[in-house]
Amino acid sequence: METANESFEKVASFGLSPNMIKYLMVDYHMSYARGTNVVLNWTAATNFLPFFGAFLSDSYIGRFLTIFLGSIFSLMV
Repeated sequence: METANESFEKVASFGLSPNMIKYLMVDYHMSYARGTNVVLNWTAATNFLPFFGAFLSDSYIGRFLTIFLGSIFSLMV
């Protein structure tokens, strides 16, 4: 089940990237290179943040408090 979830997440992310570049070029008047750089940084951040969250959870917060805080954050966003 986890493999299917990851696969669908990657398909959505890869499908979003070209549209996001076009959106940044048209609505924010960025150059192609700048828009691509913004999307690259966003992709890198979304791929790196789970490692930071895992470290924070395992070292300081704990399993149940992490799940609780993640649920509250997901509800607010």
